[in-house]
Amino acid sequence: MARNGINSLILQNRLVSQARSRARTQSTKMGSILQGNSNNSNSLANAIKKQANSHKYGLLGDEAKKSKDNYTSMKKAAESLKARTKVLLEMPEKEWEKLTEEEATKYKEDMLAQVSGLIEDYNKMMKAMTEEGGSVNEIYAKQMKGYFQNAKSKLGELGITQNSDGTLSLNKELFNKADPSKMKEVLGKAGTFIDNIGKRAENILANAETNLAVLGRSQYAGNYSYNRYGSDIFDALLGGGKYSAKG
Repeated sequence: MARNGINSLILQNRLVSQARSRARTQSTKMGSILQGNSNNSNSLANAIKKQANSHKYGLLGDEAKKSKDNYTSMKKAAESLKARTKVLLEMPEKEWEKLTEEEATKYKEDMLAQVSGLIEDYNKMMKAMTEEGGSVNEIYAKQMKGYFQNAKSKLGELGITQNSDGTLSLNKELFNKADPSKMKEVLGKAGTFIDNIGKRAENILANAETNLAVLGRSQYAGNYSYNRYGSDIFDALLGGGKYSAKG
């Protein structure tokens, strides 16, 4: 086998291994999402496979490009959102009553910068999931909306509201009037809205990556192909299919 063929095969095997690892993690987390019920976990795994199959058989030309664009936007937004939630959760506790006016202003400015960016990422992610559709994206979008509803009152006090399409809006004037200790309480602690959406963004990111791998499979068609029975990468990831080598 030529050197470039070997390198291509190594890359292929690494991609399949990485995708399998992501799929296993995602399947486990999805099962936990729906209260750990094994039937629900299987249903979600099947939903992922069904979604991938729609890409395999139903997307051509502009449709495939549109789907890739949606998942690329989803992936980038989820990555950025995860990073911003980490920053917010790590914002330090202060002896609030001892802060100078300058220190309080700086803290609030830092909070505002992160929250503004996070809402932008959140909205891009939600719009991409809505645009792409499919049961898996619908589940995640519904959960994101639910996290907001659970914290609606406290978030509203900071000027953060939810629009009818599930995206968020920020009233910066109202946000700036809030006490920095309130900001930390609502946005910077475990179990808050920020913590919840950051954790779920990990699942959304994994789902976007695996769908992009399926959509981009033709790039690596030199070593593997779908067999005559229609097995695809998700059959392999879920334990039911086989790849056929092209020799």
